[in-house]
Amino acid sequence: MSKRLAVIIPYYNETPEQLQFAVHGIAMQMGTDFSKLEVVMVNDCNPETVVDESFTSRWPMLDMKLLQTDHNAGCGVARQVGIDNTDAEYVMFLDADDRYHNVEYLSAVCRVIKQGRYDIIMAPFYSDVCGTDYYNWITHGGLGCWMHNKIYRRQFLIDNELRFHPDLKVHEDGYFNTITYACSDRTTIIKNVGVVWCNNPNSTVRKNNSEFFTGEMHTFMRAQCLAIEWLKEHHKAYQGTVCDVVIHAYVFLHQRLMEVEPEKVKLCEDIVAGNLAQYWDSAIEAPDVNFPTYWGDSLTGYQQAYWKSGEMVAESFPQWLERLGMRVPELPDVRTFLNKVSTA
Repeated sequence: MSKRLAVIIPYYNETPEQLQFAVHGIAMQMGTDFSKLEVVMVNDCNPETVVDESFTSRWPMLDMKLLQTDHNAGCGVARQVGIDNTDAEYVMFLDADDRYHNVEYLSAVCRVIKQGRYDIIMAPFYSDVCGTDYYNWITHGGLGCWMHNKIYRRQFLIDNELRFHPDLKVHEDGYFNTITYACSDRTTIIKNVGVVWCNNPNSTVRKNNSEFFTGEMHTFMRAQCLAIEWLKEHHKAYQGTVCDVVIHAYVFLHQRLMEVEPEKVKLCEDIVAGNLAQYWDSAIEAPDVNFPTYWGDSLTGYQQAYWKSGEMVAESFPQWLERLGMRVPELPDVRTFLNKVSTA
């Protein structure tokens, strides 16, 4: 009998002792019919990590499947192996070093799944932030590129040929969610906080004081270029994605909170001027984009994340576009949006 939900856990460096916390959090879920749940653990081809029946037997109530990738290809490929080897109606993902926030999350997810109305179900989540003298939780909404707070209808993924890109070891989540968002308007966000994105200082994103965010921005942009190519090939609207990536690149490269190395700045700008410029004119002219409004809404959101309220940057967005040889669209006064945020 096919399952209603599969929880896919990719892992690589984690030991069985570390993995047990993620699995135990699933086994502790209340109000969940475990006969309709499958836990799929995918080893990203690390021969030193041994997870076998002696591990799975600790949770006899769970139907657990152990898989391995053909080669070390990153968590995106490992997740795809999990999707390809389950017949569950819906799939969701849990990173090996993360935890469920409460014991009622999966029951809340299953109640929505029973409705059979949605291709993508999203939930808010917490990330923990630690320092030498503080510990805090930050609340995140359902949208964004994260994988651990989303549930996907498997047949929707199959019908639309939605797969993780085999060449992306990082920012595979941004690519995947960009193309999935474009293929469905049957999405919902539930209120239940689901996952705690734990502060693992050895993880790809958090190690070396989270330098990933500045050091891999060009990789994010390349992943988005691959997503744009996929959208064009599959005749999906791509113009909004082009606008968002260009605006995000401008704001990120001009923000003051994190220092971006000059060579990384050049890599990002080369992608904008080389890869994205070919789509730029059609993107800013697209009727469904309404670029002046799109720019203002995006800037307001990015302002809260990257810029101090009311601050102006030395190089304006039009000046930056001109320097990169790209057409400058008509824009409202940037201060209108900066002031909107500073007085909110």
